[in-house]
This record gives sequence, C-alpha cells and structure tokens, in this order.
Amino acid sequence: MSSDKREAQKKNREKAIQKAKTTKTVKWIVVAVVGLTLLGIIGWAVASNIVVDTKAVEDFSQGLNEDGTIAGIKATDYVDLCNYENITVSRSEHEISEEDWNSYVENILAAYPDNCTDTSVKIKEGDTINLDYVGSIDGVEFQGGSTGGMGTSLTIGSHAYIDGFEDAIIGHNVGENFDITVTFPEDYGKDELNGKDAVFNITVNSVQVPSTFNDDFVKAHYSDVASTTEEYKKYYIDSRFDESLQQYLTKYIRENSTVKNYPKDYLKTVKGQIKNNDLQTYEQYKTYGGEVTVGTFENFTGLSKKEYEASITNTAQNTIDDNLKFQAIYEDAGLTVTQEDVYAMLDAYGLDSQYYSVYEQTYGKPYLYQTAMTYVVLKHLQSNVNVTE
Repeated sequence: MSSDKREAQKKNREKAIQKAKTTKTVKWIVVAVVGLTLLGIIGWAVASNIVVDTKAVEDFSQGLNEDGTIAGIKATDYVDLCNYENITVSRSEHEISEEDWNSYVENILAAYPDNCTDTSVKIKEGDTINLDYVGSIDGVEFQGGSTGGMGTSLTIGSHAYIDGFEDAIIGHNVGENFDITVTFPEDYGKDELNGKDAVFNITVNSVQVPSTFNDDFVKAHYSDVASTTEEYKKYYIDSRFDESLQQYLTKYIRENSTVKNYPKDYLKTVKGQIKNNDLQTYEQYKTYGGEVTVGTFENFTGLSKKEYEASITNTAQNTIDDNLKFQAIYEDAGLTVTQEDVYAMLDAYGLDSQYYSVYEQTYGKPYLYQTAMTYVVLKHLQSNVNVTE
C-alpha cells in the first residue's frame, strides 16, 4: 500500500472515530489561554486595592527552558505530589460497552456507504444517488446545465434542484437513461432561463446503500491497523481504553496533588500570554465590528481593570497548576523528552508531526517540549498503573 493511501486511511479513521465519541477524549495542544467568553463566569480573589497592569507576552515559550521545564525552579519544591506510582484502576470502568461499539460501527458504515449499481434497484425518496445530466431548452444545451460526465451527488428530497427535478427521478432504475421536463421559476435569476421549460437527459449512475461491516470493509478502510473485523474491534476498544485511562490519570494527578505556591516570574509570564490572546481577540472584533461598536477593552471584557487582572491571575494559576504537577512527576521519576516524543505527541493529538517546523515557528521549541512532557508523563503513569478487571 502506498504511503498516500495509508495516510488517507489514517485521516479517515480519525474522523470516523472522533464522530463516534460522545466526549472529547484527547488533550489537544492548545495555548495556555482561555477565550474571553469565560471571563464573565470565572471567580476572582484579589484582596489588594493595587491594580497591576499586566504586560502582554506574545512568546508562548517565554519562561521555559529548552526541555520545556519552567525556568529557574524545581517543580517538586512547589508541589506536594500524590503517590503516582501506585494508582489502581478497574478496566471495566474505562472500557467501552458493546452498545458503544455497535453505535460506532453504525457511524463508520454511514461514513463509508457502498455505491450500488444494481440495475434492478429503483430510486426512492431519501436516496442519495450519483447522476449525470445534460439540460437543454428548445433542443439547445444551456450553460451550467450539465455535469460534463463527471457525475454529481444528489439526495432525493433535498430540494437542491428546481421544483420537479428530484421528484421526476423517483421510480427510475439505477443505470437508466431518461428525459425529464421541468420549468424554471419566473424569478430564477437568469434571463435566458426564467420561466423556461427545460429537458434534462439523466443517467442514474449509482445509489448509496449501507455498507456491511466485514473483513473486506476493514481491509478497504482500515488496513493500516487491521485486516479483520475482530482485529479492528480490538484496536478500537484498546484505543478508547487508553484515552479514557489518560483522562482518569490526568484527573487523578490534578485532584490528589497540591500546588503550595506559584513561581512569581512564570505566573507573570502566563498572565501576559493570556492578556495577549485576549487583546488579539479584541482587535479581531474591532476589525469586523468597528471600534464604535466594540468599545474599549474594558467594555469588551465586561470587567473593570481590577476585575480583569484578578480573572487572568485565576486563569494563569489554573494553567500553572497542571504545568507544575506534571513537571514535578517528570523530575521525580527522572524522565526525559526527546524529539521523537514531540513527534509522537503531535501525531497522537491529531496534529501531524510532518508540520513540526510550522508548530515550532508558531509556539517555539520549549512550548512544544512542555506539551510533550505531559504526554511522556501520562505514558509513564500508564505503564505503571495497576489495572484490575
């Protein structure tokens, strides 16, 4: 199989899996910021009457070492770590049900229908067909009235075409060639077509029918990971289990480890990154809505300067909580992040490592390594967790 085909299968599989999930199960690489929509609901706890005007920070990697660790500190000095080496989980609590699996299969079958060319099949309301047509008025073909033999998809009953067009196809067979006559509306919008009777010569090439989940289906769409239905089912169930386990472990570390205090310099940096993001969003709104409509930055956030500073402090602390806790495990367990780990992280999060240079240019190497650090720590936790039935 060519690399292009394997890549296409990978991307299609990821799309289908994502559609089947009821909750987001992967942690995407995101900037350490939040949207302005959250500002009205997060709490703030600033007791001081002194209002600090945080300076915006554009560099995502500011305040980090090359390996992604926070510069100038040891995270273990700031965190009371939980016993992360002795975590026990029940497989049954994280494994998908047979109902979930069946629902997923329904989704992927709907995503990859078969194109039936059986000439005994008649077209009915709701069918999605592939057809070719050539339209003419008084025996002369008109511009835009033909598929040019390229075929086009149409769902009968969608009303995507002028009145009468789709209805006239119902009852005809796949493979059949026939003429229909329809009338363009008086106000169609083109003088040469307004109110005119047109004849369309139509050929129904195929109709979509549900696929069958069998070995041939797996080989056609998922051969890069499996060759039989049982192999693919195991692959999918194991993947979902790993994702659920990562979510659980992330939550466990967050809830059972405690940050004692925050590095002042890095807190200031993260606040600046949040403010920079908010200012960029504000400028975008001004570009589209105008300064008169959007108003001042305070109008836009709905917060006073003091309230805004308190809110970004709170948000920055929440962000740094994760940074410190995962870095503390990273230090305590003697882990390292390699370039290969960064590539694996990007691929695991659906970002495609072949675009690494673009991500590095945007976020900087230290930020990518910090994100990969979480990935490496979670892999370490997974390898040490005690899974019971």
